[in-house]
Amino acid sequence: MRARNGLQTAAALTVLITAVGAGDIARAADAKISIGQGAYATKAQAGFFGGALPPQPEYRTGAAAAQAATTNQWYSSVIFSRWSEALYAQPMTYRAVPDGFEIGMPDRRLVAQDSGQREMRYPHVAAILVAPIGFKAADARLSDHSDWLAQIRMAASPTDSLTATILHGSPFSYYELSSGDVRLHLTGGVTVLVDPRTAGHDPRVASFSIAGHAYAVFAPTGATWDWSEPQDLVLHLPADRRYFSVAGLPDERASTLSDFLKVAYAFPTATHAAWNYDEPTSRVRTTYTVDAVAKEGSQTTTFMGLYPHQWDALVSPPASSYSYAGVRGTIRLIAGNAFTTERIYHGILPEWPGLLDPAHRAAVDSLLVGDVAKAGGLYHKNNGNGTYWVGKGLAAAAQLASVAEAEGRTAMRDKLIGEMKEHIESWFDGKHSTYFAEDPTIGSFLGYPEEYNSITHMNDHHFHYGYWIMAAAHVALLDPAWADDTHWGGMVGKLVADIATDERGAKDFPFLRNFDTYEGHSWASGDAASEDGNNQESSSEAINAWAGLILWGEATGNTHLRDLGIYLYTTEVASVQTYWFDLKHEVLAPEFGKPYASMVFGGKYAYNTWWTVEPHQIFGINLLPFTPASTYLGADPAYVRAIVADLPAEESHYASHGVNDGTPKDIWQDVIASYLALADPAQALARWDKQGSVENGETRSHTLFWILSLQEMGSPDWSVTADTPLYSVFKTPGGTRTYLAYNAHDAPLHVSFSTNRTLDVPPHSVARTSDAAQ
Repeated sequence: MRARNGLQTAAALTVLITAVGAGDIARAADAKISIGQGAYATKAQAGFFGGALPPQPEYRTGAAAAQAATTNQWYSSVIFSRWSEALYAQPMTYRAVPDGFEIGMPDRRLVAQDSGQREMRYPHVAAILVAPIGFKAADARLSDHSDWLAQIRMAASPTDSLTATILHGSPFSYYELSSGDVRLHLTGGVTVLVDPRTAGHDPRVASFSIAGHAYAVFAPTGATWDWSEPQDLVLHLPADRRYFSVAGLPDERASTLSDFLKVAYAFPTATHAAWNYDEPTSRVRTTYTVDAVAKEGSQTTTFMGLYPHQWDALVSPPASSYSYAGVRGTIRLIAGNAFTTERIYHGILPEWPGLLDPAHRAAVDSLLVGDVAKAGGLYHKNNGNGTYWVGKGLAAAAQLASVAEAEGRTAMRDKLIGEMKEHIESWFDGKHSTYFAEDPTIGSFLGYPEEYNSITHMNDHHFHYGYWIMAAAHVALLDPAWADDTHWGGMVGKLVADIATDERGAKDFPFLRNFDTYEGHSWASGDAASEDGNNQESSSEAINAWAGLILWGEATGNTHLRDLGIYLYTTEVASVQTYWFDLKHEVLAPEFGKPYASMVFGGKYAYNTWWTVEPHQIFGINLLPFTPASTYLGADPAYVRAIVADLPAEESHYASHGVNDGTPKDIWQDVIASYLALADPAQALARWDKQGSVENGETRSHTLFWILSLQEMGSPDWSVTADTPLYSVFKTPGGTRTYLAYNAHDAPLHVSFSTNRTLDVPPHSVARTSDAAQ
């Protein structure tokens, strides 16, 4: 989520701020909390930027109300409005409405806005409405939650309530009713498959088909039914068994219904993802577990629906007899309460070493002097002066400093690092008009002024803060004392905690605010206030945030945080390659007609952006920023070449619409060239125009250094791993490999690669070696 609008307003704000000055803002006696050399406010401060407040998560109760608000999740709309938006649990959809709780199983619908845009929607359409007969709920509230489970309570009073439990990957929803009976209103044409009142059928089970999808309701022993009207099924629950479950079935077969009945009374109570990074083998293992209780009988085994990115990485794949087609591709059911995936972590680096070719070095040096001299402009792009655009400036300066470091220009590097410190510290010291505040009512660390509704809708925190954390890591690698908690590290830690606390149930910050542990990627919208569910556009900015965690953790000696970053980075890369880029051709529908999705929602994927339909930006928003952690984009060189080769046709489509919004024809040409360099650096260099447009978070020096480095080293080689977290391997078309590793510590580091190649890395430096492929 990032609606890039109001750029002229943002520019005007910048001018006005300059006029009034950036000194201390007028404050009442509002408390500040000191942390090292920094300080943060306890609420929004008076002054020019006063007034932006986060949304109030008032629709919570029970355990959920005692914790930080779970913003940015697939079910977050529940906590911000009286009735929820559509909830995309996959393979099922739900919605809390005034009359009850809706259930649906979506079908795909192509939306072709014009020849240059596409949306493939899987919208929520209510097939069943679960409605208490004895009362009408006043609202719907989140009552409990765990890693991919949400419990929603719809109550009329403390004693009259319907509670629904829903979770990712499950075809079941589970209900508990405090008193009275429940009506299941069936929408549309209904075909009865199993009538529980008929002799020979299990009296606990009703099954029917609506709009081509089969459903079943599983009642407790002793329940009775009224089904006098085809569209109204009334369930009378026994006084001591106030529960039932509803499932969307993959087919209408009797054997399928029998298999679902076996697990229908195993009610999930909690879900949990546990990860482990094994440094010697560079592998990340994640175990997904569902805890369940037997409401009837002793069976606690349930069905778990595995998404494609999980199925492709399964350890000891179990049998799967049932599957569902949906917006995330094929979801395969397994009977069980846990499964484990394993993925290779392919390493990242904070920087690359210097260029070897003297001509290449001279070419970069010719640009470096000018870029360093005007680096202050990176923070004043007239697009905004909040945490997003300042963050982009910081990150661009960090990459430019890495180029200066690689090329032995230490004075330039130190100048850039000094400017980065000044900008970071001016936000961190609590004395300026740009500052951070901790809000306990929602559980967040907020940067003022807000950009793209980062406060009022809690949007994009991982995008914004990821840039800051990445920049802070670059400072810490050169100046460890600066990163100490007694200096500025404590404030960086607050940014980390806001987007990536791995403590469950805390009051100050929610567990992994932006990350969906089951779908394996982040969500950007804080309140998920859309009929299509939550969304994320810039997958690459999310991955940049997790790369920042890795580097900050390694720079500060926090291996726990580093390993969390590796889990998030590795998992999101896999999901992005599956759901955005569809590298295995198993998700995007043929009629979508586009090779990638630029935006992913709970209930759709799209070829579009929030602010333009220009093709360079539609694609580029899932590429930038380019850092040494971006090598995952080159996992499939043939795909890279094909995407870039397809761009002229997309440009022609765009031009044919007659859109004239002042966008330069070569906008983000440097982003596209950097992407192409991962597969074909020679063509990338020929494509790149050093006099052309420069993306606002980039510099010419860094783009040229990136392309020439890949020309010397080759493309990323994912067949090789190392026994250290900061490494990369490249391979030329001729078969020569370059091995890189970074040592963030005070003692020398001995690195072993899976090819039996070794590398000794001096403290606080990057080292390389190379050999010919065997």
